[in-house]
Amino acid sequence: MIWHHSLDPVALGLGFLEIQWYGVFYAISFIFVFFWLQNLAKKRQVDFSKRQIEDLIFAIILGVIFGGRIGYFLFYNFENLLSLELFKIWNGGMSFHGGLIGVLVAIFWLTKKWQKSFLEISDMLVIPAAIGLFFGRIGNFVNGELFGQATSGKWGVIFPRADELPRFPSQLFEAVKNLLIAGILFLAFQKKPQTGILSFLFLAFYGGGRILVELFWREPLDGFILGMPRGAFFSLPVFAVGIAGLVFLNFKKF
Repeated sequence: MIWHHSLDPVALGLGFLEIQWYGVFYAISFIFVFFWLQNLAKKRQVDFSKRQIEDLIFAIILGVIFGGRIGYFLFYNFENLLSLELFKIWNGGMSFHGGLIGVLVAIFWLTKKWQKSFLEISDMLVIPAAIGLFFGRIGNFVNGELFGQATSGKWGVIFPRADELPRFPSQLFEAVKNLLIAGILFLAFQKKPQTGILSFLFLAFYGGGRILVELFWREPLDGFILGMPRGAFFSLPVFAVGIAGLVFLNFKKF
């Protein structure tokens, strides 16, 4: 059952230009967000114009790219934060937590511009966000990066970028987790929940799921903070905010 990872990260090679699968998955994610929002607007489930949707997509793209890139150096590669490495995007390096902060900043800016509810906008985005994170982890698997801990079982994946040991395909574990989150959020969305419920459910499920994967299956390549893998440690506040938000909204009803 052990499989030797041999996937090519390059989707299309044009000699002077290489299009990698990771970039393709990013593009698919943003396209999905666009059609999701367009569909909501068409069904009048949200009160947004086509121009506002386009502006929102553009702001999200900037938030993900700049937030994710800066967050990677801030959280995982701080010694090179002020170096030219920050601009060498072809070398890779993105952080979910940085991208999350970038998107939150973008949403906050638009709420001030449009005089709309912050949670109203974020509720619109969490389902396609979970789908986008699913594609992102598939991209990580194709690249053979962010691999799991070594397993003594009779199954696993040998990642050449690591060694010749069979390892958990933790990227796929996280991909499945994100797909499950998207499914749960979609079911909750069908019931037209109170504003903010979807946003806080996303934070709680993502933060909690990420902590579990980091602790039990993913190789802690980025070191530890207070005895926890960095990814798990930075997911603690995400999980805490999600739970606190759900508790607050529940008490608010009464």
